[in-house]
Amino acid sequence: MGAMRTGRTHGILSRAAVVVAVVVVALMMSPGSACACTCVPREPATVVKDSSALVFGTPVSVSEDGTARRYRVDVRQSYKQRVPQTITVVTSSSSAACGVPLEVGEERLLVLGGSAGGSAPSEGEWGASLCDNTTNLSLGDAALYAGPAIEPYADSDDREPRPIVVGVFVAIAALVAVPGAIMWRRVRQRRAHPQSDD
Repeated sequence: MGAMRTGRTHGILSRAAVVVAVVVVALMMSPGSACACTCVPREPATVVKDSSALVFGTPVSVSEDGTARRYRVDVRQSYKQRVPQTITVVTSSSSAACGVPLEVGEERLLVLGGSAGGSAPSEGEWGASLCDNTTNLSLGDAALYAGPAIEPYADSDDREPRPIVVGVFVAIAALVAVPGAIMWRRVRQRRAHPQSDD
């Protein structure tokens, strides 16, 4: 009879262990855990190098459409490339999908160009990921790894103005046009006054 009780107790404990194991496995495989944003720690220099641009500015408004948040950001200065005075930054509306939570009215440094957490930026928009923006980058780090700050250009410009490039083209055109005009004039003079072969 003692052997029967021991067998029943052992069977109950075995079933309880199986149930506990199933519950633990189910919790580990739940969507909440599987979909959490996981970021690999990176050095500030690597974050800056891998970014498209960094901006120091203030989110002034936000709109949400499904899984994406779009922040309108007034840019005070940028690094790596020149950007408009106002840009749209797209990120996931969920921090579990690596969305960057921004506070409207709070000036901050933003790393741009990364994945927007499954939300694709449209043309002219910038993506931002929580993984790129978790590193505590300072303005000093931005200047150290990306170079000096760049002033934004006016929103009315379709693209970044390039006065240096325009000046180079004008100089090249002048170098080609002036000698060409001199040669053309000499050819016309020779045709107008042919020399005799006496």
